[in-house]
Amino acid sequence: MALPKKLSAGGETFPAVYENGALRPLKPLRLRDKSRFLVTVYPEHRWQNEFDQLRRKMTTRAKAIPQAVVEAEVTQARAEVRAKRRGARRSA
Repeated sequence: MALPKKLSAGGETFPAVYENGALRPLKPLRLRDKSRFLVTVYPEHRWQNEFDQLRRKMTTRAKAIPQAVVEAEVTQARAEVRAKRRGARRSA
C-alpha cells in the first residue's frame, strides 16, 4: 500500500488498547468491513505531556492579548470550521 502524499484532516482520533497482538478501540467505530487505514500509534502519556506544554505556552503568550481580541478570533475560527464542515457534507 502506497502512503498518501498528503493526509487529510478528516481522520478520527480514538483511544485504543494493545492486547493479544491487536489494537482494540475503546469505543465503537463506524467502519466498513475490510476497510484499510494508515495508523499512527501515539502513547497517551506522551500526547498529554505535549498538550500540557503547548497549553502553558499559549497561556503565557495570551496574557498579552486583550480578552475581546481572543474571543473575536475564536468566534471567527469556529465559523470557518463550521462553514468548511457544511461544504464537506454538501460535496459528499
